[in-house]
Amino acid sequence: MKKRNIIRNLIATVILGFLYLLFFTSWWFFHTWSSMTVNELMFNVKMSLSGTSHAMIKLFILKAFLPAGIAALIILAFLTFVPKDALKGKRNLIATMTGVIVLIAAIAYTWIQLDMTSYIDQQLHASTFIKDNYADPNNVSVEFPEKKRNLIYIYLESTEVTDTDKEHGGGFEKSRIPELTELALENEFFGDGSDNLNGGFSMPGTDWTMGAIFAQSTGLPLQISIDANSMSDQESFFPTVKGLGDILKDEGYHQEYLCGSNATFGGRELFFKTHGDFDIIDYPYAKDAGWIPQDYGVWWGFEDEKLFEYAKNRLLELSKNDEPFNMTLLTVDTHFEDGYVCRLCENEFDDQYSNVFACASRQAVDFVNWIKEQDFYENTTIVLVGDHPTMDADFCTQIPEDYTRKVYTCFINADAQVQDRTAREYTTFDMFPTTIAALGAEIEGNRLGLGTNLFSGTETLLEKYGMEYEKEELDRKSHFMNELAGITDEMALEQNYEGASCSCSITEEGDVLKIVVSDIKGVLEKIESMQVDVRVNGNYDSVMTYNMNLLSDGSYETSIPLSEIDTSDTDFYVLCKGALGSEISLFTQRGDIYLKQTDIQEYLKSLKTYADSGDYTVFITTRKSGAMRLTDENIAALKELGISDDIPKGQDITLVAVINNELNDSYATKEFKEIEGTVGDNVSYHLKGSWDSFKDKDFLLEINGENVMMERKGLHFAVVKNSNGRVVDYVNFDLLDKECRRY
Repeated sequence: MKKRNIIRNLIATVILGFLYLLFFTSWWFFHTWSSMTVNELMFNVKMSLSGTSHAMIKLFILKAFLPAGIAALIILAFLTFVPKDALKGKRNLIATMTGVIVLIAAIAYTWIQLDMTSYIDQQLHASTFIKDNYADPNNVSVEFPEKKRNLIYIYLESTEVTDTDKEHGGGFEKSRIPELTELALENEFFGDGSDNLNGGFSMPGTDWTMGAIFAQSTGLPLQISIDANSMSDQESFFPTVKGLGDILKDEGYHQEYLCGSNATFGGRELFFKTHGDFDIIDYPYAKDAGWIPQDYGVWWGFEDEKLFEYAKNRLLELSKNDEPFNMTLLTVDTHFEDGYVCRLCENEFDDQYSNVFACASRQAVDFVNWIKEQDFYENTTIVLVGDHPTMDADFCTQIPEDYTRKVYTCFINADAQVQDRTAREYTTFDMFPTTIAALGAEIEGNRLGLGTNLFSGTETLLEKYGMEYEKEELDRKSHFMNELAGITDEMALEQNYEGASCSCSITEEGDVLKIVVSDIKGVLEKIESMQVDVRVNGNYDSVMTYNMNLLSDGSYETSIPLSEIDTSDTDFYVLCKGALGSEISLFTQRGDIYLKQTDIQEYLKSLKTYADSGDYTVFITTRKSGAMRLTDENIAALKELGISDDIPKGQDITLVAVINNELNDSYATKEFKEIEGTVGDNVSYHLKGSWDSFKDKDFLLEINGENVMMERKGLHFAVVKNSNGRVVDYVNFDLLDKECRRY
């Protein structure tokens, strides 16, 4: 065979093989996620996919990539060994038509499974249901008792009432969760007093893990507006919404989120950090802390057996402090498909998933029983609730079609009494106010978000409107959700650019500053022009704009005379003008152009020059855990900078300092530290720091009356120009999560 024909056959095989890959991916996807919705799919595509289970990747390779590869080999053999003039000269046409048919089948199957016709109708006809029924926690009075109760909130992955036996309201002849069933019967699940378990319905926008967490924490569905979602563009997750974590933070709670996977997956880390300032203890944390070896990895990270042991250790530590705590856990072993078989699992059932649920039931109840034996239990409320119904399509076939599925619910040791002993019709939205009430708090009107306090006699929205109507309204687009997400009309205009970014190089070359922009990502429309807006010394009334020139390699550049700027204090903004009228922000850099190090060791070395110059003052303070991960080199650099107190390696301490060529007011201590004063005539300062406090009043980095501190744990640095009091650099090094942030 001629070389040209071989190349043609290979190209045709790759193209047709890709079409088969689309088909098999679609088939695998919807046979794995039995109830995937467009909103859920789009949310997970938009948010980070890091942390995906290795098992899921293997399943994709086995059930989608491998069949597509086999199909491609068959196509290649067909094109190679069947003569071109065979089959009445229609060999190539037959091969092409099979690919077209497969593509059409993939599109049609996906369209039907996602019910795209209904989805388009829902997006075209918006609903005001959420707005009309939303009890904004920002405007609702919530009064906590003087002695605050601890909270342990456990999301049981994919766990339903369905998993118990029919005798107790489940879907099976034999219970998969007998221990959890007995635990619920001994406590509160808002039933009618009989042995039939009751639970919450998982509504649209709540039927995957992040959606479930959002719903139970805020009383809202995570309905992402595909045509105006900009959450990924912000440093917050629905910043205007006040949720459970926000309320408990305001009440002085220390909060931790524990999971056996990577918390970045699906946006969980972003949510918990921006709604309650939770400490994140996840799979990467466990490796960094030395709890598991660096090469350890099962399922999505580590198994629930380890999760519960780590939680026990943390609870014992937290119980020693004076602050109330909220520990939130997410189990993982019962995640679809088929769950993870750990060393504790028994072979009681014919199918693997049932055995995993049985093992999970034993482990969860053992954990609860351990808590009951601890001194802190008397003042602790425990909530166990399924995050959402399982998505395992095979497991679902064992459940009768007419069975109504609800998530498992159990409140233990609540400081509240049920007012009306009837079987409540409720959703997972109701977990939000009900959890607050379980801590002994009084809620004005007994409603928060779309949720109702189930301990009260107040009617839930499900009881008021009925399942069919509420579900239909929640399926529709909601402009109100955009408002809650902080999405303005201007932001909606740039809806496609929440991920827009570029690489930007700012370098001094002779008497000019050269700015080069490359690797532009996320800009979908044609770029009409590129510009750099420059503000010197923070003067926002005087903006200098420099147009950038397009180079042959697709990058843009411009040069700015050094005489026109102050290299020690200039803000740069790279903006892209699109053909459709959009103005897209791609890059921002503020302050001193030479203080942009993201490595703490390099940064500390640079600070020495500034502190010694006489022109600047360096400020340092600590917000919660910050110093424990300092290396020997970091400690040496801090000592060189001027901190004279001993800095023990591997221990959390409070670092607070004000340092320049004439002043050294620095401390390394185990105690809370507060210092204030002035530098010359232009700088006043007030610093507060603590490594172990969880109260906002104990953290401050105030320069000339303005608190510049981010609400992030770690070491905080500010470099201030003495002549005018301007902050020319501010940076937060979170050594625990290995993050560097600047404003």
